[in-house]
Amino acid sequence: MKNITKLLMAFLCLGVLFTACNKDNIDYDALNRQQIEAARKEKARRDSLLRIQAPLLEQYAKTNWKENARYSDSTGIWYKVELANDNSTPYSYTGSIGYYGPQANAWSATLNFKGELMDGTVFDKNTDGVPKVYDDIRVAIKTYGQVWVQAFIPTIINIQGQDVRFEGLLQKGLQKGDKISFIAPSYYSFDQVEYTTGSEKVTVPKNTPVVYTIDLKAVGAVK
Repeated sequence: MKNITKLLMAFLCLGVLFTACNKDNIDYDALNRQQIEAARKEKARRDSLLRIQAPLLEQYAKTNWKENARYSDSTGIWYKVELANDNSTPYSYTGSIGYYGPQANAWSATLNFKGELMDGTVFDKNTDGVPKVYDDIRVAIKTYGQVWVQAFIPTIINIQGQDVRFEGLLQKGLQKGDKISFIAPSYYSFDQVEYTTGSEKVTVPKNTPVVYTIDLKAVGAVK
């Protein structure tokens, strides 16, 4: 879970820096302590949610996906995947070095998708027969949560000649023709926000794990 902690620190630091930069005199020691304490509290909150939700996620995956259920120990995500049979030229996901270190670059995607509550109630999906087109996948990530990143990106991305390990679920990343279903701890999806704007007019309560299914029709560079 070390990568999760690093990512958490990066977001917290960014928010604090934007606030602090408006002040003429910055106490950097106090700022650093504030960042560390905020990260500690957030990790404790997530750890508590994971302890509660982990057994529920495991039960869901093993009940619904049976022998096809797979588990990512580093993220707590359960998933089932059906890989395309004839994908000889997979899309190559890329990365770059950002302010806080290595990061995956965005991509475009055309897909059919469905979001469900654990009882099977659908709360969001694309229009039947009309795949959803994301010219920039960050639009979907902003709506549906960080778990979509893990569903798409490879386990390892080569950045400037170095293999950098990410928390992607699939070795090559999600490819055209692949279909994946996944369920994650709630902080990877809507977290503490109630989601009410799905296509099915169903409310997703805050701190609620949800199930996504993505049937990828095309993937490529950001348009």
